[in-house]
Amino acid sequence: MSSYEVKILDIKQAALDTYCIKVERPDKYSFIPGQFTNLSIDTTDPANKKTLFCFTGLTDADYLEFFIKNNNNGNQIIKKIINSIIGEKIRIGEPQGNFKYKGTGTFIVAGTGITPVLSVFRDLRKKNDLAGNKLIYSNKTMEDIIQHNELYEMLDLNYVNLFTKQRYDGYYFGRIDDNFLKMHITDIKQYFYINGSSHFVKSILSILKNLNVPDDLIIIEEAILKEYQVTKS
Repeated sequence: MSSYEVKILDIKQAALDTYCIKVERPDKYSFIPGQFTNLSIDTTDPANKKTLFCFTGLTDADYLEFFIKNNNNGNQIIKKIINSIIGEKIRIGEPQGNFKYKGTGTFIVAGTGITPVLSVFRDLRKKNDLAGNKLIYSNKTMEDIIQHNELYEMLDLNYVNLFTKQRYDGYYFGRIDDNFLKMHITDIKQYFYINGSSHFVKSILSILKNLNVPDDLIIIEEAILKEYQVTKS
């Protein structure tokens, strides 16, 4: 699979331990909203294995954008990228993935699981086709939210936040469970898009199955299903 060397155009902190990275866009490079690619620094260094990140920008922008969270888990790629300086080079691979928009629905995501959804929402907004979609977004604290103001501006009342570590007035506290989803889902004959950690994806999938949501209406990135050893049926 091909890879491209690109310059870093901008790096700025976007949320708690999370950074927005913009890089050059290779000539004729295209992706579909919801897809991801791999980033690497020095492919000759065995410590620098490729790491996957989702595109978050518009498909016709003259740059590529990623939100990268430093989980302090020893990932050397992430550490080197967020500590890079503008003008330094990284390598990106070809677009991958099948987390694609199929129709109006509810997006249920946690943490950095919002990243492919950002690209989808931005694309839909540009096409004036975002109406009717809903976002349920779980984070530990308010400081962990990625692009909170933008999401609220796009979705208004169809943007639901909840937090699992810190309480805030006017916001839900706790993890998503059957009762929570029943309060926010009035129609199971819509698409449900899920993204987040292994535990989160498995939990939400189980709840949706208990609510008798058909398999073909549940959208999960195929690579995640394989990595987390999850099946929808």
